[in-house]
Amino acid sequence: MNKKLTKEEYGLKLARIKRSFLDIPIINGSNGYPYVLLSLTDSVPPMDPTLLEDMADLLVMEGDFLNVDVIVSEADRGGGPLTHAIALRVGIPYVLANWYPNGIKGETKVKTSIGFSGEGHIYVNGLKSGQKAIIVDDILSSGGTVDALAMALKGSGVVVSEALFVGEKLGIGGRDRILKNHNIQIKSLVQFCIKDNKTSEPD
Repeated sequence: MNKKLTKEEYGLKLARIKRSFLDIPIINGSNGYPYVLLSLTDSVPPMDPTLLEDMADLLVMEGDFLNVDVIVSEADRGGGPLTHAIALRVGIPYVLANWYPNGIKGETKVKTSIGFSGEGHIYVNGLKSGQKAIIVDDILSSGGTVDALAMALKGSGVVVSEALFVGEKLGIGGRDRILKNHNIQIKSLVQFCIKDNKTSEPD
């Protein structure tokens, strides 16, 4: 398990993480969905690797990993590296939902959602009925990604205890969607909203 941080160390790491989420211009996607170009998610600008370490350190402190068998995330630029860093700290295996043209024996198909883009099908493998899992992701926005993952895990007989996020975009309804559809705890390090066409802390 990762070493315990002092209150001062925790505060310094959290302050660095917050700075990476605030005062960032908003881009409207082709579907009108507000899009934030974050270092963690989009590598724009390239993220200082120590910031990823800070994020992993704090999520380990926030999550309850003592009674968990597996960590689940998505194989994208943010979720994959973040989950790997957390797994190294807690010594728990992880699986990533990824794109494959066809599923194979033992894989669980994940329903396509706004959080996933591209062509093909999303599968997560290596799951066993009765396992307990924590879902880790970089950003909670619409809740589509975690909703789809949690649904797939439940269908495989896996119990999801928590969903951990680095950032949570407020006003999009993601938290409400997950709480409505799944009985899991949600924790995020940084909450931000869209105001005056950029990100800012909630009032």
